[in-house]
Amino acid sequence: MSSRKRSELIEAMVQEVRKFLAAGILFNEKVAAELGLNGTDLQFLNLLELQGSATPGDLARWSGLTTGGVTVAVDRLEKAGYVKRQPNPKDRRSNIIRPVPARLLELYLIYKSKGELVVSVLSKFSDRELEVIRRFLKRTNGAEPAS
Repeated sequence: MSSRKRSELIEAMVQEVRKFLAAGILFNEKVAAELGLNGTDLQFLNLLELQGSATPGDLARWSGLTTGGVTVAVDRLEKAGYVKRQPNPKDRRSNIIRPVPARLLELYLIYKSKGELVVSVLSKFSDRELEVIRRFLKRTNGAEPAS
């Protein structure tokens, strides 16, 4: 492939990623507003579901927010019944933040159709293509070094 064609393909991919991110962010903001939360709150719930639990320090590191900002978000989530704080057995000055499974189920039902759409789209790709997509996502998420 010529360098020009490659540049055009990369630019087209960048545009598609931007559209994908924008659609996801806008959908999340709509869901958050309907639940009386904000986008950050919703993403904290997403991270907690993926990780199982986290300390406020973990949430601050993952999000780039200050610990004060994390505290405000966790306060909102706890008040709305989405998380519980538990004492951290490794550090008595800290808490472990755990999602409330029943409330996560409510979110799962809201996002179910979006998840099914992603699975449907991905199922059309070969195993080799899926591995390339996975590598791309891991690298852009910073979990896999670009080599």
